[in-house]
Amino acid sequence: MIEYLLPTDQSIFLFFNGLHSSWADVFFYWVSNRFIWIPFYAVLAFFLIKKWRKKSIPIFIALILCIFLTDQSCNLIKHSVQRPRPSHDPVLSEQVHLVAKPDGTLYKGGPYGFPSSHAANSMALALWVILYLGEKRKWLIIIMLCWVLLLSYSRIYLGVHYPSDLMVGWILGACWALVLWRGEQWLQNSKFRIQNS
Repeated sequence: MIEYLLPTDQSIFLFFNGLHSSWADVFFYWVSNRFIWIPFYAVLAFFLIKKWRKKSIPIFIALILCIFLTDQSCNLIKHSVQRPRPSHDPVLSEQVHLVAKPDGTLYKGGPYGFPSSHAANSMALALWVILYLGEKRKWLIIIMLCWVLLLSYSRIYLGVHYPSDLMVGWILGACWALVLWRGEQWLQNSKFRIQNS
């Protein structure tokens, strides 16, 4: 089974990584940059505060914990599995399209890429926002899922992740978001019951 999946993973990666152009190199390099999204995060924070008011404080605390646990889980798995990124794979590296950073050096990422922290963290945040804001803002669900797909695709485009890295990252991020969301909901309900007992 594994022998079948790995070549398929590589073939899909090489197809999408091969769809490159000079303008897309610049575009996807910046899409993948976490700091470029700070205004986007600020808008999401505004909507959360606007809807939840004082209750937004424990929501933000739980979200920070969620992202921390998601990110650290990815790092733990990366260093345990030690699957090389495509950009570091001695077999594939010559076929991988890499993008130059502003300083002229090639962007390769760290040595290991399974699972993708970008995919996991973005899915955790997206699901978190959907759970807290998506009920009355259906358009936000579409925006968040498109954002996850765009950010995740940028990792293939840059040559630093296989599709399976992204899919496992999505699952990991979604699981942590659901666990922390349930935990935060339970604490809020427990607090409400205590205050009204």
